[in-house]
Amino acid sequence: MRSRGTQPGGWWLLVAVAVGVSTLSWVPRLLPGVVGGAVVAVGVALGAVLTQRGQHLVEAGARQTADARRQLLVDDRGRMPRVKEVEDLVGIGVHPAAPTADAAPSASAMTRVPPFVRRDRSADIEQALRTRRFVLVVGESTAGKSRAAFEAAKAVLPDAVFVVPDPTEPASVRTAVAALRGARRSVVWLDDIERYLGTGGLTPRVLRELTGHDGTVVVATIRAQERARFADATNAGVRAGVNGAEGHRSGRDVLAAADEIRLERRWREEEVVRAREYGRRDERIAQAVDSAARYGIAEYLAAGPQLFAAWQDAWAPEGGHVRGAALVTAAVEARRAGWHRPLPVTLLRDLHEEHLAARGGPALRPENWETALDWATTPFYATSSLLLPHDASGEHVQVFDYLPDAVDTAPGFTPVLDGTWDRLVAAADPELCEDLGWAALSWAEPAVALDAFRRAWELGVRSAAVGLARVHGEALRIEEASRLVRAALDSAPADTDPDVLFALRSSLAWWSGGSGNPREALDLATALHEEAVRRYGEDHPETLEIALSLARWTGHSGRPEEALAVARRAEERSLRTLGAAHPTTLSCRFEVAAWTMRTRRPSDAARLWRELADDADRLLGPYDSVTRDARWNLAHVLRQTGDTEAARDLLAQVVTARSVFYGEDHPKTFAVRLQHAGETGADGRETEALALLVPLVEDAARALGPHDALTLAARHQQALWTARSGHGAEAVVAFRSLLADCETSLGRDHELTLDTRARLDRPDAEIWFYDAPSW
Repeated sequence: MRSRGTQPGGWWLLVAVAVGVSTLSWVPRLLPGVVGGAVVAVGVALGAVLTQRGQHLVEAGARQTADARRQLLVDDRGRMPRVKEVEDLVGIGVHPAAPTADAAPSASAMTRVPPFVRRDRSADIEQALRTRRFVLVVGESTAGKSRAAFEAAKAVLPDAVFVVPDPTEPASVRTAVAALRGARRSVVWLDDIERYLGTGGLTPRVLRELTGHDGTVVVATIRAQERARFADATNAGVRAGVNGAEGHRSGRDVLAAADEIRLERRWREEEVVRAREYGRRDERIAQAVDSAARYGIAEYLAAGPQLFAAWQDAWAPEGGHVRGAALVTAAVEARRAGWHRPLPVTLLRDLHEEHLAARGGPALRPENWETALDWATTPFYATSSLLLPHDASGEHVQVFDYLPDAVDTAPGFTPVLDGTWDRLVAAADPELCEDLGWAALSWAEPAVALDAFRRAWELGVRSAAVGLARVHGEALRIEEASRLVRAALDSAPADTDPDVLFALRSSLAWWSGGSGNPREALDLATALHEEAVRRYGEDHPETLEIALSLARWTGHSGRPEEALAVARRAEERSLRTLGAAHPTTLSCRFEVAAWTMRTRRPSDAARLWRELADDADRLLGPYDSVTRDARWNLAHVLRQTGDTEAARDLLAQVVTARSVFYGEDHPKTFAVRLQHAGETGADGRETEALALLVPLVEDAARALGPHDALTLAARHQQALWTARSGHGAEAVVAFRSLLADCETSLGRDHELTLDTRARLDRPDAEIWFYDAPSW
């Protein structure tokens, strides 16, 4: 590749110094001795400095060239090709198709893909490439995203330099930034862009550097399932109907900056008609057209359904490929767990054993390792293989991306095995550990997430503090969450990525407010919102989310009407720019309902909560946090309006939803169980409340420990409803035992301690019970 930037400057500097030193040799002959000697001395000293500088420039240029050759796509001459010169489309992410019957064995790379059938969205992609700096094509696996995007780039920008960073090294996008210096026209190709996102890779700042070069267009693709994970910073990543917190905020912000174009897997009738014309000249397309009623044409050409069936059929012992099936299963599961880079074969060999054992192990008579790996990496139907070798060495493989998507959309919940999590976290580098942490949260695996985030943090990934805080906050350790983020900010070096600092400050605003510092949270949210408006504009998802934080802490600072106005403005902008179904719009509606409730409009609030709960259930599922919390708040409003029975029924639904999402032993599940029992007792159903509390005390003591605040609160309620049932003496004994434990574990001034002490004299005094901070 021809070098750009620093290297020529270094060589010219060395040449200039050499000429200068030669010239200095004449100075003593032209000037008096002392003056001439001084001039020569100064010149020699300056020459030494410039020589050193020139050598540094040459070395830097050499390193840049070496990095570019290793991390960017180059041709046989070592230079980056132009778009029109790219022939190996499979090498840049296009799925191959079966060769035609008359194809010669030595056919070129172009014959591995069929002729391009223009898509209905091709004109939109081309227009976007003419007018935008960042174009993202979104669609399901094998929808034809990569081919449509490349053909559009070839039509609009044929002479542009084609810059392809190595997806196995996310930091290669930074090498691409350096390689763009001096280029007049470039296309930066980021196929499966999620592989580049995250710490050390493509962040909003790096994107701004890429698109800041005149004449540079970033063209990217992403599978629809992956795009959904980044749709919202706090509720992304659908797993069998269960939504959770996943994905970096920076990844969401990168994607939000793109001009998105959606490409459907199933082809429209007009597209099928065009494909039928091409089918007269290419039998592969003709066969795909015949199956267009069932599959997308690009899907059929890539043999996605056939490969999926071959993988599932291989589990039959008589087929002789059960170990191969286990290999593919392990690779699919690693991808679903958040490992988006090529998978080391050594790690795959370790991972697959658990899957093989789960299906029967030796009883299945598995083939040997070499046979299994060969089967999994051999192309089926002369197209893709189940596992694709990443490099010539065969040390890394990638799973055919149709497979994890097919598993995600198949019926039934298939969680990631515990052993897989442990092995992946142990094998990952620090940046990948952070990705695994967010993925684990999406799977409601807080212990795994804690381990992954902690390892990333200890190995220097500062943004991992955001994930660590999230895990602690979800476990109701809100003060610890706030402390962690504050410590990360206080110790941040001066050269910390501004995007990382922004994420840390945003996290601190949330957790500091939750831990009882709404004034600090409001100051932070105000500053962040002003900064977001400057950086992104008022309609950007990041700005809208910060606006919701601003509304939250404005309200908690004693100005609920102002908070409601802020939330309504955010809702209007989100509806206009993102649409009614976008998670950010639903979050805006959540804040509007919350501050309507706080401004003493219970009937309006009940209507808003009910509509939001129904819409969130339909769009996100019954276990999503928006659905759960909308019903939780609706229960509160219904209680205020006197509909206590409906309120109890809703709380029971929230108990079920939290049990499914968080697990039965999670603090948030215990918190709402505690509230459900309390509201039941407060409605005069003391016997029912006690029936709920007996197992709750046992479960909380087992899962959280006997001295946890939730366990002690459950014991408090048990004694309270015992007293209200007419058994005062028995209740006093329970309160006396509880008081000693509360003073030891919570302190003498904790509200639970104070109420317990007061009830030694009046165990059946007015009803009060502890509500855990489960906001």
